[in-house]
Amino acid sequence: MTCTRTPGLLDYECVCTPGSAGAGCDGVDCRSSPCTDPRLECVDSPTGYSCRCQPGPGGEGCPAESSECSSRPCLNNGTCVAAAGGYRCLCRPGFSGATCGHDIDECASGPCRNGAICRDSAGEYSCFCVPGFQGSHCEIDIDECASRPCRNQGTCLNHMDRYECRCAPGYAGVNCDTEIDECASDPCQNGALCNDHVGFYTCTCAPGYQGAQCEVDINECESQPCQSNGTCHDLINSYHCDCSDTGFEGTHCELDILECASDPCHNSATCLEGIKGYSCVCWPGYTGQECEEDMDECVTEPCHNGGLCLERSNPAHYGTQPHFPSNFSYSQAAGFLCQCQPGFTGDTCFTNIDECESQPCQNGGLCQDLVNGFLCQCPAGYSGVECAVNINECEEGPCKNGAVCEDGIADYSCHCAPAQDGIMWGGKNCSVQLTGCQTHDCQNEALCIPTYQAESHGHLCQCQPGFSDATCSTPTTFSFASRGHLLIELPENSASGRDAGGASVSLRFRTTLPSAVLFYRGREAEYLFLELLDGILHAELKREDVGYPLLLKGLRVDDGQWHKVEVVVHSTVQLKLWHGSCEAGVCLQSSPVPPGTAVVPQAFLNLYIGGAEHPMANNTRSQQGFVGCLEDLQVDAEAVLPADLPLGESSPARPGCDRTEWCLSRPCFHGGLCVDLWATFRCDCARPYGGPACSYERPAATFGLENSTSFASFTLSDSFGADFNLSFFLRSRKPDGLLLQVCNGTGPCLTLYLRDGQLSIEMSPTDTVTFPGNVVDGRRHLIALSFQGGSVGALQSDSFVELGQLPAQALGAGSEVFIGGHPNPGSAELWGGYFKGCLQDIQLNNHQIQFFQVENDSLPEELNRTQTGNIVNGCISDDTCKSEPCQNGGRCIVTWNDFHCSCPANFTGKFCEEKVWCESDPCPEATTCIDVVAGYVCLANATFNSYAAVEFTTSTSVTRTLSSLHMDFRTRDEDAVLLQAVEEVDSLQVAIKNSSLLVDIRTGNGIEGVSFLSPQPVTDGAWHSVSVSMEEPAALSSRWLLRLDGAVNVTLQGSAGSLDFLKNNVSVVLAENFTGCLGRVQIGGIFLPFPPHQPYPQAEQFQRASPGRVQLGCSGADVCASSPCLNAATCEDLFNAFRCGCSAGWAGQRCEANIDDCQPSPCVHGACVDAVADFQCECFRGFIGKRCDINVDDCVRHQCLNGATCIDGVYGYSCKCPPQYSGPRCEWPFPPQQCGKNFTCLNGGRCITESWGANCSCRPGFTGRNCQININECDPNPCQNGGTCQDSENRYECVCSASYTGERCDINKGTPGALFPSPLIEVAVPVACGSVLLLSIGLIFMVLTARKRRQSEGTYSPSQQEVAGARLEMDSVLKVPPEERLI
Repeated sequence: MTCTRTPGLLDYECVCTPGSAGAGCDGVDCRSSPCTDPRLECVDSPTGYSCRCQPGPGGEGCPAESSECSSRPCLNNGTCVAAAGGYRCLCRPGFSGATCGHDIDECASGPCRNGAICRDSAGEYSCFCVPGFQGSHCEIDIDECASRPCRNQGTCLNHMDRYECRCAPGYAGVNCDTEIDECASDPCQNGALCNDHVGFYTCTCAPGYQGAQCEVDINECESQPCQSNGTCHDLINSYHCDCSDTGFEGTHCELDILECASDPCHNSATCLEGIKGYSCVCWPGYTGQECEEDMDECVTEPCHNGGLCLERSNPAHYGTQPHFPSNFSYSQAAGFLCQCQPGFTGDTCFTNIDECESQPCQNGGLCQDLVNGFLCQCPAGYSGVECAVNINECEEGPCKNGAVCEDGIADYSCHCAPAQDGIMWGGKNCSVQLTGCQTHDCQNEALCIPTYQAESHGHLCQCQPGFSDATCSTPTTFSFASRGHLLIELPENSASGRDAGGASVSLRFRTTLPSAVLFYRGREAEYLFLELLDGILHAELKREDVGYPLLLKGLRVDDGQWHKVEVVVHSTVQLKLWHGSCEAGVCLQSSPVPPGTAVVPQAFLNLYIGGAEHPMANNTRSQQGFVGCLEDLQVDAEAVLPADLPLGESSPARPGCDRTEWCLSRPCFHGGLCVDLWATFRCDCARPYGGPACSYERPAATFGLENSTSFASFTLSDSFGADFNLSFFLRSRKPDGLLLQVCNGTGPCLTLYLRDGQLSIEMSPTDTVTFPGNVVDGRRHLIALSFQGGSVGALQSDSFVELGQLPAQALGAGSEVFIGGHPNPGSAELWGGYFKGCLQDIQLNNHQIQFFQVENDSLPEELNRTQTGNIVNGCISDDTCKSEPCQNGGRCIVTWNDFHCSCPANFTGKFCEEKVWCESDPCPEATTCIDVVAGYVCLANATFNSYAAVEFTTSTSVTRTLSSLHMDFRTRDEDAVLLQAVEEVDSLQVAIKNSSLLVDIRTGNGIEGVSFLSPQPVTDGAWHSVSVSMEEPAALSSRWLLRLDGAVNVTLQGSAGSLDFLKNNVSVVLAENFTGCLGRVQIGGIFLPFPPHQPYPQAEQFQRASPGRVQLGCSGADVCASSPCLNAATCEDLFNAFRCGCSAGWAGQRCEANIDDCQPSPCVHGACVDAVADFQCECFRGFIGKRCDINVDDCVRHQCLNGATCIDGVYGYSCKCPPQYSGPRCEWPFPPQQCGKNFTCLNGGRCITESWGANCSCRPGFTGRNCQININECDPNPCQNGGTCQDSENRYECVCSASYTGERCDINKGTPGALFPSPLIEVAVPVACGSVLLLSIGLIFMVLTARKRRQSEGTYSPSQQEVAGARLEMDSVLKVPPEERLI
């Protein structure tokens, strides 16, 4: 920065010099206030700034400082100003004094408030506030309550540098955000639960306490819960009843002590309480004081016929023996079952089973019952145990002479076959030679069938169609040579028979006419007819004003052949046609007919053959008489012979069938279609042919023969209107020219002309339509155009094509028609010049335009020739061989305005100018000769082994653009060079890089070149093909397209020029460090051949530049010869490598490893065991399935009660209980019921409180959850021998008849000494009873001891629980006491 002062003034200017001192000039402007003198004003300039003095009131400037100021006497940036007798200092704010040397103390006045600290500085001061204040002078008191720090409705008080929260009741803390826990002091007593609230607390008392702090113990004895004078002792939340000396027990002393509690009765007998004792009510089949004795019901051997007696009281029979339930029950233990021997049944096996009752003998066999069996006496023809086998009488071969035997019932039939020598056999066994046809009278080629009946020889005649009677001598054929009909009136005396069997007409016919009536039966209102309609059979029945039409679609029968048809009316109307294309040879159409008054109306007695009278013919669709032949006519199953018909000279019908096959001689020429009209024929000619036999060809006209000028013109004498058709044949090779033009002199002309080989139709330059396709290929084309209401259409390939719209132009009378050209040559040039070629059969609305006069032919009046020029009759070609165009001995053949050269074998081309080199087999063996332009090449695949590279160079005569490359290769090399060429900056490379194909081209003016690296590997030993080509071969640089192995073309990134640098004798190296095979290699379409050969004749070629031989053919080692693949694997040769196709279950390079099918851990919940191509899963408990993935649904047989939901687990389940139940199976009410509170046992049952709640131990004779059910000991009746059972509590009493006694009336009184027949027994019985009593007392004592121990020991196990009423048992090492079991 350089500053220059203005002489004589204080003004100065500062200019920044960029680069000086290494600094820039950024920021050097007035924004930094560089002018320090207050009298100076800063003014920006492009290169810096100026400090200019402010003009005074009088316009004076700022004089330069005086000499007094030159010493800079003013301090602290004061400004020195000259004054009288010296200078004066103008001080900056904050300073004073003569020289501005005194610093003014701005803090002296105490500007800072609220105890803030003042700090003085130059010309100013700063206030540093104490906490709680703010502002420039600390005059603002900060309100700490502004942020509302107090929570939960606390009140905020603002203080200096702080705030104070006064909290609402129940809250504390600096911000009142802590709720006070009133329960912290544990105010609740006796284990109560303290509930903290906002500002207060509540106590939830433990059971048995009450009061605000739960300090009061509730006296549960106040309600006097103890019964039977029991003493109540108050406890905490409970009480205890002391039942001592009361005779009762239980929680409330409510239970009478039960003697049956020890379950003293055996075999599920019922114990009845008594006074200081008990009695046992036994189930039937048991006896004894405690029902301990099982009565033996089999001792009397009740089962007959060897039956086995099984006691019902033996549990071993249940679930194992038939007729026994699966589970044993004491209620069914009385009595016995007899297991009978086969053949016997009944309770005691007394009844012999009648095996004949099921009628086992079939086919009328007689059944005889046996012991455990039956015997069938079979009728003739049957055998077997049940007479079910039909005896095959054909097994013995009764039929002779090759006859086929058919088995019958006790009989057989022989189907005789004719012998190879023509001998016929008959009789029962086909053993009789039939001689009935040796002398027969069958005529007209009828088939004679010999017969043999009642040992008498005879014959039958099977007639050919067209003949009838016993000897087939009566012809049935008649014909209609012209349209007409015959009327047959059927006899009335057979009408009733027709009603029973319906109506039918059958016949055979042949004709070539597509539409005709075959027969009509009836009148106008009711009828049945059969006709041909467009070659298809159509029948219709009309009865009671309802029609029933039938049509056999798709089967034309107007082919001149014989066809059999039948129409039948009964409950349905049926149309039958015997035809080989239908199933079983008969085509059928039918329609149901509602029942009416008569199946065959009276009108059906009238039958018309070959047509019908006029009013009735109108009911048919064809309405035409039949022309052709009929035979084998049958009406209602009765034959109608020609002899019964009026076949006189006046009749349209004649006997026999005279038939001329008109079309066999092919009378129609030039592809005309012959239509057989039976009595004559018609030729449907194809254009341009006509005449009766299509022998006349409408003449063609040649225009421009030998390049002459030709045209024709006509004048229309009448109007054709705006809708017309125009058609003609066109043949030409000239792509442009005027075909036809119609002008009416006023409006635009309709012009047809050729343009670039296509036909155009034009009304004006803006109204043109084009006929599709090229029509100037030298072939004849039919042009058929339709002009209808401005729309133009054309017939093309037998279909109508809409060409477009043109303004409607009427062809009026007087319009001029120009064909092939115009009298004015200039007018013709507008449409491509004169037409050259042939026009034929021009038709305008079916009116033909004649160019030449034809004999016996006259032109239509409306088309008058006015002028013609150089038109030649016929379609004649120029002499195109006149110039002798064929070379090398080729023979020229004229091919209508063109020529064809028939070349010698070794030349080809349009002019035989190209030599066919490969015809002479110039190539050695194992190579293929390929013809190329002007020469040939010998090609073969080649095998390389890393060191045998080969080089090529181009010949000097290559002129074509080298814009493409093609290579076929096969290798396993991961890195190798297939082709490489380099010249200075141009290069070409095709290589294998990391098993992928690399193509790199850098030529021409393309800077980046093109490159490609295949995403997939190409080193699999298989043949691969790559082709690259320029997208624009003529360009200096273009994008390139690549195609690998027949895939779609890929456009490569970048651009490159052609490969023309190879023409500069550049070496093209193939197979450098490459092992594999190369096939065809082409650059620019020129082959690089591997086989050694003399120079080829063609100018353009690549020549071998390296010596040595190349191994021809593609061959690798026989890698599969040693059978390297194991375990039945297949070996696949992959060129110097192999691949093994392993069998299922094997893997590895050689299929040597058994696949561990357990490797993917297929067993979800089980252990896997590997197998070959398989695995087995040993499932953990709770799982099944092939993969152990199916969790067994343990809820299928769950025992969850009371509507609980079963939740399946692994090898188990759990029960999700409703809210009112609990327990492992949801069997207990919830909350648990408690004895004496909400649960009571009835009928003296004892209440026991356990883990899941209260349970009842019922007295004998009662059951149920509350012991509420009195067991009926009389169900089933235990009393035997007719005794009456009287039920009482826990016991029963049998009232016996006079003959029986005992507890169950099971003892026959007999003699007086029957009860104790021996004195010894009288002594032994009381002793035994006493011993039993002592044993029972001891047993009861042991049971009670065990029970007390059981109640105090054990742990819960759900799988071992037992039910005693609804009680849950605990597991114990002791046997469950008997009183805790209940059926």
